[in-house]
Amino acid sequence: MTTTADLAARLRGMSDDELERLVVARRLPAAVLAESGPQHAADFFDLAEALRTDDAVDAALEHLPRATLLALRDGSADADALAPAVALGLADDAGAVDDAVAGRLAAHAEVADLRPGGTAPVRPAAPDEQVADQERARATGAERAFTTMTVLAELLRAVDAGEVRELVKGGIGTPLARTLGERVGTDPDVVPDRLTLLDRTGLAHPGEGRWAVSSEGRTWLVAAWPDRWVELAGRWWRSLDPAVHDVLRAADDDLHDLVAVGRWAFPAGARWLDAVLLDVAGTAEVLGLAVDGTVTATGRAVLDGDADAAADDLPPTVDGVYLQHDLTVIAPGPLTPADDDALRSVADLEAPGLAARYRVSEDSVRRAVRAGSTREDLLALLDRLSATDVPQPLTYLVDQVASRDGGLVVDVAPDGRGAVVHGTPDQLDLVGVDAELRQLTWERADLTTLTAPHPPHVVHAALEEQRYPAVLTAAARPVGSDAPPGRRRGGAGRTPEQAAHALVERLRLTTERGDAEPEQEWLGRQIDLAVRGKTPIRLTVRMPDGSERPISIVPTSVAAGRVRGRDTAVDVERTLPLSLVVAVESEA
Repeated sequence: MTTTADLAARLRGMSDDELERLVVARRLPAAVLAESGPQHAADFFDLAEALRTDDAVDAALEHLPRATLLALRDGSADADALAPAVALGLADDAGAVDDAVAGRLAAHAEVADLRPGGTAPVRPAAPDEQVADQERARATGAERAFTTMTVLAELLRAVDAGEVRELVKGGIGTPLARTLGERVGTDPDVVPDRLTLLDRTGLAHPGEGRWAVSSEGRTWLVAAWPDRWVELAGRWWRSLDPAVHDVLRAADDDLHDLVAVGRWAFPAGARWLDAVLLDVAGTAEVLGLAVDGTVTATGRAVLDGDADAAADDLPPTVDGVYLQHDLTVIAPGPLTPADDDALRSVADLEAPGLAARYRVSEDSVRRAVRAGSTREDLLALLDRLSATDVPQPLTYLVDQVASRDGGLVVDVAPDGRGAVVHGTPDQLDLVGVDAELRQLTWERADLTTLTAPHPPHVVHAALEEQRYPAVLTAAARPVGSDAPPGRRRGGAGRTPEQAAHALVERLRLTTERGDAEPEQEWLGRQIDLAVRGKTPIRLTVRMPDGSERPISIVPTSVAAGRVRGRDTAVDVERTLPLSLVVAVESEA
């Protein structure tokens, strides 16, 4: 039998890395990992007790494969089968099963009824027409993948624009879902699920009320379509629980009746695994990896990281767009993400899809100019993307906006300190004598250049406040962080790994304090557990002559440096100084 004291001793003997991995794998409640509170683990005994509660043991059993549950139930010495249980602290290295675990195993009817051996349940075969029509399945999968990636890209842009906010209770509201659905061209009911997919894959994160795009998300936005598909699928696959990986490998690309496979592979896991597997099967269809419950050949290749296979099935990209005299831009097919991103710098998307429609307006051109683009940059971009000549109305619009809004260019000084402003001599004459800008302490380097000992973004803001047509170059913009803000989930916003690391540090500090008092604190906690459990223990007591003598007692109290209990050998009450106790062993 393994008791709380035995488990506490085993935990104490683990290395920090092993202990942290165990705490993370056991998914303990936040209250146990907290630094204070009635349920927090103050020492190894508290942690052992938390790991042996019915809920904690059940949660661990739910993640054990069939062979491990059989080994635990039958007392098998198969080290390979027991390895997952040992890693979770449910058994020791010798295969001894914790008595709390044995009790919960007996309480699970699905475990008690398990039979050794056997194979996965026979499932209905896929219809012949599904097996035969692989070309149709691959085309359907690629079409779904393209649609999903288009929606995710538009949602990322909405997140980057600060348009996605979470409610206090979590999630987004129905009005926002409807607005985002109209923007990205999809059903509003789908929007929350796609945002969840962005979070799961690490492309965007919900922060303290406002979503933010991660650095990986920005890179994904400009990646080629095949690379997008491979990266998205890979990130989704890596986010899945190892148990789900095992079930999918057992399913062998057949996602029909996946729940039945999961219940066979993880007999105690139905409470959490059923819903997860249903979601996995649905997401595989959404990502274009599976069609009608079967992983396609291209889907398998994509999961294996083969971008060439993805490129063979995805719609081909077009090299040019059609610029219209009414300032609309028609893409006859999907643009490369890099070209799409470049076009969006000067145009607004009106209709996403395979044949997207954009519109150039005075506001969109002004946005590009104020982002640092010059007239020549914009016309060169439009000329490169256009399949025909740039229409005269569009050229006129760019000329008009650039001359009015891009007259002053604010850049960083050559030495990296301060700012330089370039413009016409007349414009700089006005800026130099403007009383509202006198605090910038201008110096005239030449007829077309002013310098100031202030950061470029500060100079730019001051010029804009006085309504000068100033733009800030890309190199002069302050560097911002793409890291997502602190998460609301998890209370203090710590990851499970961070919480486990803090807990282990706290436990080690407690142990060091105990070691400073010849293990008395540790021994006292062991005896205290025996008092609460009314279990017999064997004390090794140091006698006055220096010898050591074992005494078996059923302890009744431990206080004031003394332990009291009934000596089971002679049936008398004994009181012993705790300072003379050198070891405690359970006799339960």
